[in-house]
This record gives sequence, C-alpha cells and structure tokens, in this order.
Amino acid sequence: MTPRVLGRWTAEELGLPAPATIRCMLRLSNGDLALGSDYGMVLWRDGHMLPFPFPIGARREMRRVEALAEHDGVLHVATMKGRFTWPFRGEAAGKGLPLDGRGGFDDIRSLHARPDGLLVGWRTHLEGGKGPGDCLCFADFDGGVVAGTMDGRFVQVDGDEIRRFERDGKGRPIRYMAAAFGHVWLAAVEAHHRWDGGRWSSSEVEPYALHTDDAGRLWMLARGGLWVSEDGSWPRRLDVALDRPWALGSVPGELWVGRRGGLVRLGV
Repeated sequence: MTPRVLGRWTAEELGLPAPATIRCMLRLSNGDLALGSDYGMVLWRDGHMLPFPFPIGARREMRRVEALAEHDGVLHVATMKGRFTWPFRGEAAGKGLPLDGRGGFDDIRSLHARPDGLLVGWRTHLEGGKGPGDCLCFADFDGGVVAGTMDGRFVQVDGDEIRRFERDGKGRPIRYMAAAFGHVWLAAVEAHHRWDGGRWSSSEVEPYALHTDDAGRLWMLARGGLWVSEDGSWPRRLDVALDRPWALGSVPGELWVGRRGGLVRLGV
C-alpha cells in the first residue's frame, strides 16, 4: 500500500502562524476533524478549514492545545494555560488551570473519554478514575482503559500497575499509546512495545506518534517517516515523503499527518 497525497496545507493556509505545529487531532461525532496546534485550533468541516471558537480575548498561551477528547456531545480541550468545553455550537467556554498546592499551577497532560465519564490526566492526579498522576496517554483495552505515565508506569485505570519502564534505574516516560490487533502498543525507552494482556514483545524503533484508524490499522511516525501495520505484525515503513511530521489522526479512508508548519492529508 502506498498512500496517495490528497492535500497539503501550510500553517498559514490553516489560519495559523507559519511556525505552528499540528500537535493533536480528533474526529468529532458531528463530522468535524479538530486540529490542535501550539498557536490555536482549526476545524475541518465539509472541505473547509474553520477557526475554533475560542472565547474572545483568549491569549496565545490559552490557545496552545495539549489534548482533546469528546464526551457526551461536548468537546473538551486542554491547553497550556486553560481548559475549554464546546458543545458544537456557539463560543467555547473556558477557564484557567487551578493551583497545584505547591506554589504553581497544575497542568493537564492528557484527556480520554470512556463510556462512564472523562479521564483527565493532571500532573498531580488522575480525575475520573483511580490511578497515578502524570498520565501522558491512554488506550481502551480488554473492556477497560490502560495508561502510561511520565515516570514510566504502565497501569490499568481503576486497577493495578502492570509494568514500569526504566533506564539507568530511573522511570522513563510512556508518551504514546494505541490499541490494535488485540494488543496495546506503546512507545518507551527508545523502542516500541506491545502487550496482549499477558506477554510483552519489543521492536527497536521508538515512535513519536501512534494511531489506530477505523479500519483497525496501526499507524506510527518514527525516524521522520510513516509506518503501518495492517495485520498485527511489526509496522513497516511506507514510501511517502513527509517534512517534520508530528501527529496522526484519521477519518474513514484518510490519514491526516500534522507537521511543523502544516498538515498533510493522505488517502489510505
């Protein structure tokens, strides 16, 4: 399979400053694709790019998007300095981040929607479930949710710690995670690993993005290129030219690659 390029946009064509990086993407239940960057967010709707309706006066640091999730018909947006909700109409509602009790402000590292509520991975704690603070990523697996933390813990939300990834005696971050082909796939300690609920295996390439599309295929970005697994085997690199890729998202039949300075839309 060789993906075909369906479109490319510079950040400026998206209505963002030229150096903007598309950092996260989420397909919404209303058909939009939300594209979050370090300078704001845009919505892909019916072939057009529209600015996300941040409240008037929201400053740049309030618009640096860190994580996205949709729950119960509401889009939740975590940014560097704030937290926003948008029910797909009107202007988004927002507020600043709370104090962390240590002389500073808390941070939201990650968001994840599950049927019974929203998981919010704060730096100091986990909101919406039992688990550690500093969760950087989540994945649905085997009827529950698993998470990876800044200090290398791989845990079951509302359950137990499964494994800790360490190097030189220190826990190392688990930044990216996806579920596909009956496994959880995750990036940690200069490799990517997969777990089937009992056994572990590893491959030496460390991804900086992982994504499962509607067809169940696993996509990843690593070493400046795009990789895919279509059958549960280790991902293979594809022959597609990408400049400074950063994040992955999808709609049926299409893969979207966020990059520093723009966006690429691929037919897959």
